[in-house]
Amino acid sequence: MDVTRHNFKELLPDIQEAIDSASFLCIDGEFTGINAYRGVSPFDLPEQRYDKLQESARQFLLVQFGLCTFHYEPKDGSYTHQAYNFYVWPRPTSRQAPDPRFLCQTSSLDFLISQNFDFNKLIRDGISYLRRSEVEKLREMAVERQEYRRSLNSQNNTPEQNIPIPPEQEGFIQQVTEKLEAFIKSEEQSTEIDRCNAFQRRLVYETARQNFPSLGLSGLTRPGGERVISVSKDTDAAKKLTEQQDSSELAEVEDAFGFSQVVKMISESKKLLVGHNMVLDICHTLNQFCAPLPLEYADFKDMTGTVFPNILDTKLMANTIPFKDEIFNSSLNELLRTVSESPYQMNKINPRKEGFGYTKADDKYHEAGYDAYVTGLCLISMHKRMCKLCGQPSSGVTAESAVLTPFLNKLYLMKVADIPYMNLGAADMYPDREHVFHLEIPKEWKTPDVVQLFAQISQVTVFWINDTSVFVALRDKTFANTVLPTIQSNMTYKISTYKKFVEREEAAKLAAAAARNDSNPNSMVPPNDMRVSQQPSPYRVDRREMHTSTSNLSVKAKPFVSTNNLNSAKQTGITPMMEKAFVDGLTADGKRKKAPKRGAEQGKKSTKNVEAESNKKEENHSGAEKRPVSPDGKPTGVKRSKSVVEDKAFEEPPWE
Repeated sequence: MDVTRHNFKELLPDIQEAIDSASFLCIDGEFTGINAYRGVSPFDLPEQRYDKLQESARQFLLVQFGLCTFHYEPKDGSYTHQAYNFYVWPRPTSRQAPDPRFLCQTSSLDFLISQNFDFNKLIRDGISYLRRSEVEKLREMAVERQEYRRSLNSQNNTPEQNIPIPPEQEGFIQQVTEKLEAFIKSEEQSTEIDRCNAFQRRLVYETARQNFPSLGLSGLTRPGGERVISVSKDTDAAKKLTEQQDSSELAEVEDAFGFSQVVKMISESKKLLVGHNMVLDICHTLNQFCAPLPLEYADFKDMTGTVFPNILDTKLMANTIPFKDEIFNSSLNELLRTVSESPYQMNKINPRKEGFGYTKADDKYHEAGYDAYVTGLCLISMHKRMCKLCGQPSSGVTAESAVLTPFLNKLYLMKVADIPYMNLGAADMYPDREHVFHLEIPKEWKTPDVVQLFAQISQVTVFWINDTSVFVALRDKTFANTVLPTIQSNMTYKISTYKKFVEREEAAKLAAAAARNDSNPNSMVPPNDMRVSQQPSPYRVDRREMHTSTSNLSVKAKPFVSTNNLNSAKQTGITPMMEKAFVDGLTADGKRKKAPKRGAEQGKKSTKNVEAESNKKEENHSGAEKRPVSPDGKPTGVKRSKSVVEDKAFEEPPWE
């Protein structure tokens, strides 16, 4: 069932009943973008990944929210479901309400269009929303306006509180006075004074209070939004009209809470909340409908546990033993296909109400309501399988299900092999990454150059951070303790352990925060500031997609032989591939010599001897044997992947 601003109020009681009576709830979201400048890295720590997630959640919008409630029938062990597909749009409900600005990612919009997403329906009919704090602020402003209007019509005002009538307004006030005198003489009981601005309305109240104390005045808003003054001979009726107007105004403020009411219902139910790869869904939901996401990861964990105390991610389940051995593709559509076949058992789950559900045959992937429905089907099937493997009777899926306890309150982390999830309820995993190193390199270097630098130690996998910064992971971890003694930083590149890199990042982050506080200690930092990404550090991670390249060079590990010429204090821009060509030398006919095979004798050579031989070869070169200016032109089969997000050509303002 599509829910828009036209049927939202009508359906709200049914939504409340469905949530209250459900065994568990499934959600899904569609967004205007995924990555805000910085892509994910396979070496992200949970707090680093959260920095990127909260940056995205603050700048992109969740525009479609899917909710599917599942209801268990203990008598026959069956389920029913009730699904809603909400279009949500931050439409300002008044001139005082927030008027948000947000970013769009073209690839995300193109993808939504390819899935038949109706953007006209979103913008025209989307449900507005505000956070609770924003509603309270609007309420305070409305109460202040009402008190101000009552003060204008009060008979207790002193002459000092009156304002003089400017000469240019004397003609207007004369017309109003004549109109009120004619109204008193007539048999009419009410009239209106329109076509006046706020200042003129104040003058009208003041004039009526001084010259026509028997009349009752109250402010009204016409359907088109025009503000007018209603005048009545019955002061009690005018007072009653004013009270009705005030009540209506406060009711409109409460209505501005909009879709956030649904999120509040979900939170208050404390039901098991299920999603598939749901970390983005959680971040966007909290940020848009609850409160701005906190800057610190620990505060995010506390906030999530308070709002949604029981979370389960089916993507994590599918990638964890015992399901990992049976499910080879955990994308949502492939997961449904797998858990619909033996050894899994998938029963038909009908809608509770006609028109409020889906069937598997609908095939509406990437419609938020349908994805939420499919997520619930997968969970029910995996829950039955888990009960069977554990030798327990299969009962309804709830937050108290014993077989689901190991998966509770853990959010799946994409592309991080050694940290499978964010643990919202306990301390996170921090694996040993002694085999990972950080390199700062010249912009001219490519993946083969980095591979060549480590070629005599171990085969490596290279992960690009930006044009001058990479992570290098040894495939053979046993050689980790030999890297720094053999590959030392120089004027061309700098190398450090992963641990040192993280420490520098944290220190730069703290220093930047302290500098901001020192420069303006009394300022309040807005919740949507971009300060996480503005770290004035020489080791700052650039805002671009993560490049991931792996080497296919078959290089066996052996003791490293240094070939760097450290005599020059200036950076030459020579790459390790160039350096290797220089050390190997050239033949008499100008061709590059082939490198000797790696054998036991060469492995025994000391670094000092090899350097001596290199210098000797250099001295014996004839004039025709010049140093090559580029690496071997033969294709290596190794290319650096291109960035999905190119360098920014402009600076965006900080979004409010």
